[in-house]
Amino acid sequence: MMFVRLAILLCLVRASHCFRYSSLSHRLSSNQRRQYGAIEFRSNIQSKSIQRNRHHYIQLDMSDGDDDIISGSSKFSMEEIPLNQIFSKAVVLQRCGDRTGALQEYNHFLQVAETHDVDPSLYAEVHANTAAIYAMQGKGADTDSKEMRVKAKEAFQEALKYRPSLGSAWVNLALLQLAEGKELGANEQDEVKKVLKDARSCCERALGLDNDDERSRSLANKLIGDIDTMLKQIK
Repeated sequence: MMFVRLAILLCLVRASHCFRYSSLSHRLSSNQRRQYGAIEFRSNIQSKSIQRNRHHYIQLDMSDGDDDIISGSSKFSMEEIPLNQIFSKAVVLQRCGDRTGALQEYNHFLQVAETHDVDPSLYAEVHANTAAIYAMQGKGADTDSKEMRVKAKEAFQEALKYRPSLGSAWVNLALLQLAEGKELGANEQDEVKKVLKDARSCCERALGLDNDDERSRSLANKLIGDIDTMLKQIK
């Protein structure tokens, strides 16, 4: 089967770095940080990888514990909560596996940001993190899982609309497109070919970025190799 190698690769990716969390405070100007509270994150969710990564997306250290993780929904009005607190809470919940709670906080963040006319390019990572949750919820073959993958794809596209330099989002989008290809039948070769080419294009976008995200670049290269092999198998 042409998607056997892809299925194995997808499993490996899920176990490694795909669908990573993102940081955004450094994208805001000093005035915006004061206005929206998006100062440098200094709570105990800040891992060493956050401190040293300067390219908008991070891999949180899942081994670190948090003594004061916030849980439950917010009891404050949108005007009273600075964006960095909402974002930090969402990341903590996402990190702890509370995807429903994290989604609620990310949506809360988007409501606040839109209410205050914050430039969408400054919080593209929120869309990427939301997409990551949808993608993790869309692992199955049932209808609900498929709907989650559609939402994930749309959210990654939204993130890339405002920040095309998010290499990990390009790679994750390619993976979602390849997952779509796995669902196509043997008599849908033209559609399969289109999906493969679209996924390859996403990988090329990731490789064309001027950044030092070697993990995304490495995965993009591997995916291109697999995609080219599968394209050769299609008559």
